[in-house]
Amino acid sequence: MIGKSIKIFEELNSTNSFVKMNVSNLDSGSIIVARKQTEGRGRRDNKWVSEEGNLYFSVLLKTDIYRDRIFRHIVQSSVSIIKTLNHFNIQAQIKYPNDCLVEGKKISGVLIESLGSSKLDFVIIGIGININQINFNDLKDKATSIKKLIKSNVEVESVLKVFINEYNELLKRNYEEIFGEYLKHSVVINKHIIYKDEEYKIINVEQDGTIIIRNKLIEQRVAYSEISLKEFY
Repeated sequence: MIGKSIKIFEELNSTNSFVKMNVSNLDSGSIIVARKQTEGRGRRDNKWVSEEGNLYFSVLLKTDIYRDRIFRHIVQSSVSIIKTLNHFNIQAQIKYPNDCLVEGKKISGVLIESLGSSKLDFVIIGIGININQINFNDLKDKATSIKKLIKSNVEVESVLKVFINEYNELLKRNYEEIFGEYLKHSVVINKHIIYKDEEYKIINVEQDGTIIIRNKLIEQRVAYSEISLKEFY
C-alpha cells in the first residue's frame, strides 16, 4: 500500500532527489509531493518543466522489490495514471515505456530510480501530471494538461488522492491483468520506428518491458532502456 505517509513541500529541486537523500528516514509507501520543482527530470535526464499548479510526487518502495521486475512498477504506475485521468473523463494512451499522452500530447510521465543488484534496496517512482498549467511555451504542440482538456481548474490534492486509490486497488490484482490494460492503452504497437538506422515495426511489448521489433529481414528483442520513441509526440 502507498500513501499512509504523505509529505508536501512548497518547493524542492526534485522529489526523487529528496527521497534518495532521506530514504533511511522514510517508510515504504511514503509519498513526497512538491508544489514546484526547480530541477525536475524525466527519462534520459530530460528536463521536466515543473511549474506550480501541477502534481509532482515520488513514491518510495522498500519491500519485495527486484531488478528483474522493475518494469512492473512502470506498468503499475502508468495504468494508475490512465485510471486517474478517467475520473476526469480524459481518455489517455501510454507511449512506451512510461509517458501518458492525450491526442498525441504528453500529460504525464514516470521516472523510476533504484539502488541495488538483483534484490533492490529501494525503488523510487517519480510521477508528474500536468493539471492546471495552460501555457507550455515551446512545448505547446507536445504537452497538455487536465485544465486544457476539461476547461476547468482541478485541485492538485484531489488528483493525488485518486491516484493513490487507483494504485492501491491495482495491488489487489495480478500482474497479468494489469499488463493487459497497459497493452490495451499502448500507442506504439504496430507503429514504425527507426532503430540503429533501420526501419522496424513494433510487434509487441513483453511483460518485462522487452520490445519486439521486426522488419523484412530480422526480428529483434530490445530492452526499453535502449530505445527512444520521441517521434510519437
